[in-house]
Amino acid sequence: MKPQLLFGLATACSLFLSSQTLMAHSAADAPDGGLRDLMAQSAAVAYGKVVDIQYRNSEPTREEPKGVPHTFVTYEIGKVFRGYLPEKITLRVPGGADGSGGAYTETTAPTFARGEADVLFIPGGEAGDCQLVNCVEGRFRVLEDRIYSGFGVPLVGAEKSLEFGGKPRFEVNTMEMPRPAFDKVIKQPDAARWIAANQIDSKGLEELRKKYEAEAPALYRINMNVEGITKADDYSGEAPAEVMKKYREPLITDEFFALIEHFNAELGQPEQRVVPANPKLAFTVKPPVATAVKEVAITEPKPSDEELKFRGQTENFVRKTATTSPLTVK
Repeated sequence: MKPQLLFGLATACSLFLSSQTLMAHSAADAPDGGLRDLMAQSAAVAYGKVVDIQYRNSEPTREEPKGVPHTFVTYEIGKVFRGYLPEKITLRVPGGADGSGGAYTETTAPTFARGEADVLFIPGGEAGDCQLVNCVEGRFRVLEDRIYSGFGVPLVGAEKSLEFGGKPRFEVNTMEMPRPAFDKVIKQPDAARWIAANQIDSKGLEELRKKYEAEAPALYRINMNVEGITKADDYSGEAPAEVMKKYREPLITDEFFALIEHFNAELGQPEQRVVPANPKLAFTVKPPVATAVKEVAITEPKPSDEELKFRGQTENFVRKTATTSPLTVK
């Protein structure tokens, strides 16, 4: 994942006694390259289920004085196709809850909830910006024995290139967030304005605290669905447009697993191993790097003798016309 994308994080709305929808993901097509290329970049490829999620902020920097929230997601590994992995492994991905009722998301990073089943493509070495190959591209969702992209778009082909199409499953894009402490929630701008507008005194705050701790769920599942898209009324009287391309059903898991095993046999064993992430250890994120713009010299092609002769004739004609054709005004 490119470092500068990490600082394109968008602050989501805060939570106060209720769960809310966060933001929408767009489903971009896969870039050039295929499953084999994805595997070649992986030190481990495995199928697993999410069993635990923790959130931690990176160390403060000048660009991010409060640090950047990250997700530490733990998988129970059911099958290893490539490389080596323990029975459980924790990976670090940018974005997640900030501990105060707010959340941050990265447009190229997936979100997680317990119980989700995935095929993971994991790079080797120490944890980097995102411990999935190309971040969201290194996660494939397993839904009802079918394979989908990290954002829920059906995978319909993978023998040559990764082909996505068909009806997406955006409803599976969720973020599981722990209930933040009451004292942190009331410091959120929206909550603070509500408290001030309703003139809540210390006694009222204590009553709110008791209600919050008794009724607010320990975990929230925040839906990442696309919002605000509705079908407009059509008064044109024209026939509805036909579907330009029809896609096959998403690949079944056995098809996808067979392709992974085939490409792994071609590639051989990876040289590196995966280093699990540790949420107890402090970590930093890379600051954005400015790339110098290089001046590119543009050399115009040398004109031919015939072109030079034509230019000279044209220029002489223009000069002659300008001196011998007076302007007549009627």
